[in-house]
Formats: sequence, C-alpha cells, structure tokens
Amino acid sequence: MGSIDSSFYPSSHGAGPTISYGSGPASSYGSGQTNSYGSSQASSYGSGPNSSYGAGTTSSYGSGQKHMSSSTALTNPTLRLNDGNEIPMLAFGPGSVFGGQPDQVFNSALSAIRNGFYHLDVAEVDGNEQQLGSAIRQSGVPRSQLFITTKVWTVGTTVRAAFDASLERLGLDYVDLYLVNWPQIADKPDRLQQIWAEVEAIKESGRARSIGVSNFLPEHLDIILRTARVKPAINQIEYHTYLQHSNLLDYHRQHNIATAAYAPLTPITKARPGPIDGIFMSLAKKYGVSEADIALRWVIDQGIVAVTSTSSEERLQSLRRNLPSFKLTQGEVQEISYLGKQKHFRGFFNDIFDDGDRR
Repeated sequence: MGSIDSSFYPSSHGAGPTISYGSGPASSYGSGQTNSYGSSQASSYGSGPNSSYGAGTTSSYGSGQKHMSSSTALTNPTLRLNDGNEIPMLAFGPGSVFGGQPDQVFNSALSAIRNGFYHLDVAEVDGNEQQLGSAIRQSGVPRSQLFITTKVWTVGTTVRAAFDASLERLGLDYVDLYLVNWPQIADKPDRLQQIWAEVEAIKESGRARSIGVSNFLPEHLDIILRTARVKPAINQIEYHTYLQHSNLLDYHRQHNIATAAYAPLTPITKARPGPIDGIFMSLAKKYGVSEADIALRWVIDQGIVAVTSTSSEERLQSLRRNLPSFKLTQGEVQEISYLGKQKHFRGFFNDIFDDGDRR
C-alpha cells in the first residue's frame, strides 16, 4: 500500500490521502503486440516529452532519510514504495543528448536543481548521465538531498558492469532507484529472470536503494515475479490521458507495484486536438494555473509519480508556485479519465505496438 505525504496539498485539504492499491484483478491482454523479446531497436524514448513544459521534485523523503531546506526545495509529496523507501512524486528529466546538445542537457539539469527540483530521472539510453553528474557537482546540493533514478538499456556483459558504468558517468556512489528500461533487454523469459536477479544483487549491495522496471506489461512482470526474491518497487510507463493502459494499473495495485508516468504532457504537446482540450482549458482557468499543471496534477492526484521536462527556467518557477497550490477533485480526475479514453495516442514504441493497442 502506498502512502502519500500531505505536504504537497493545500492546507485546506487537511491530511494527504492514502492511496490503496487494492486487489484489482489481473487481466488477460490477448494478442496485438509484436514479439516482446528479441526486438532490440536502439531508438531512445527519453525520460519524458521533449517539450517546453516540465516538472521537478523534492521535499521530505520520510523515515528520517533526507532533509531539505524548505527555502530551496520544491514542495513535493512522497510515495512509500513496497520496500519501505519513499519516492518524490514529481521528477525532472533533463532530456536526451540525442535530442539536442549535451550542454543543453547540463544546463537544463543545473537549472532544475537550482530551482529546487531534486528528483532527477536519467537513463543510459538517453546519454544524459554524465551531464546530470556534472550538474549535481556544480549545484553544490548535498547528495543526501537528491533522489536519482537511472536505467539500464542493454547488457553487454553483466548488469553489474552496466550499473558500474552508470555510476561512473554520474560520479555517484549509489542511486536511489535503478530500473530495467524495457523488457526487450532480454531475448527470452529465463534471460529476463537472470537480468532481474542481477538487479536484485545490486540492491543487496546497497548501491541502488530501490529497484524496478520500465515499459513492462503484466506478461513481463509475471515472468519476473515467478523467480523474484525482491519485487519491483515501481514500473515507469508512458502514461497520460490518451494512454491509460487498459488494466495495467490494476495489475500494479494487485501486486503492490507503484506506477510512474513519463510523457504525461503528451496530450498538450503532441496529441492536439483532442477530447480533453476543453476540460483542461476550463480547469486551468478555474485554478489559475496552466493546462500543463492540470495534466500533471491529474497524474499525481491518482498516486502516480510524474516524470517530465522543461528547458524553461520560467516554467520551472511556475511549477514551483502552481502545483502545490491546488488539487483536483475526485470528480475532475474521473471526468478527465473518461474523456481521455475517447482517444488513443502513443508517443513511444510505435514500432512495437499496433496502432490500436491500448495496453
């Protein structure tokens, strides 16, 4: 069960809600996807949309683990994972070096940290670990105040070797969260189980506080769970109003696996026009915030970690002001969800999924 710290919510809402992961049924997803294994395309999906919007993170990490200056850190709720660690629910992805210049990634990361966004999400495949490491060192913010996520994309020899290389690029002794970036890292089920066992060993070493996966469907999670000694703490997926993933979130709740959403602003940045345009506009006017703020709160108010990006310092400061200032009602969250299901749009991995595949 996940518990959300109340500090992100306006004081008029009192204590923050507790998110119950329930016991939603695991579902059968049928066919409609190309072979999950052996497809090793090298395309980068990024850790969030390349857009002019963004998000960030930081705050109390709970359990006395980390303490941040309230004058610097963005007010951010935390979600307790199934291993007892807590993850800030708003994360900043500095972008891929393949989508721009390395200096732009460095500057984006440094600006985010200086504006109090302390949950930082990068990936081997995006080539941005070195730039984040440099930004961390230049920022002067103590490592203990940061929450760092990175991901493994390929395994040339061992997961440990890939992880060691990531730590070297980051210039860090440990990460807070280490993810298997996609199930196609393995060409067959027993290889996926072996890779997960190697990730478990990294957690046991203490160099990754929590471990999880990204872009996994229930069929892939089932494979891991058959032999896992440590359950994945989280599954980071493309998630937004136009890609709500059928019953995948029910599966997560049933197995006490948290959900993180990358590309949460896709309906605004890539998929217009659409059925949510009107309600996003009206709610932005109601709360005096931007439509991007509404899209992010729709994710966070469901107990889902939001990972997004921006190159605009003005936008970072706007997020810092706006996101803690309001909370969508349950009815508003449900209406957005209902309208979003009237359109299907997937921004990444379209070479793997069929056009109508909503998993």
